[in-house]
Amino acid sequence: MSPTDASDALVATVEATAEVLDVTGWNWDGAPEVGNCGARRGERVNWTYGYGAPPPDGDHNADAQKVADYWRSLGMDVRIAESPVPSVYATGGPVRGLSFITAPGDYYIAGTSLCVPGDADEIRKQDNG
Repeated sequence: MSPTDASDALVATVEATAEVLDVTGWNWDGAPEVGNCGARRGERVNWTYGYGAPPPDGDHNADAQKVADYWRSLGMDVRIAESPVPSVYATGGPVRGLSFITAPGDYYIAGTSLCVPGDADEIRKQDNG
């Protein structure tokens, strides 16, 4: 998998997760951010990405369950936490890890892509022209 493929898989998974919820107003924090992963800098990269929206007035526990069910359908290992707010955490599948938080004032999905061969510094240089 290329660095671009890893980034695309992360963004697609996060945004598809948002689509399973009856929530409007999703906004991304910015473009996916590349970073080094693994023991040696410049050999492997991964991406982080976040997506947030104002929470609906509905059942946050039910929304957490919808997200958990969707992530399980992707082959991910999923854990639901009910306190202090309903939250879902997952690993595996098309990404390294994801979280969904129903914090007061904000629904938030964040994730980290798989770790793939690449050099974060070089990718940043290319992206910044």
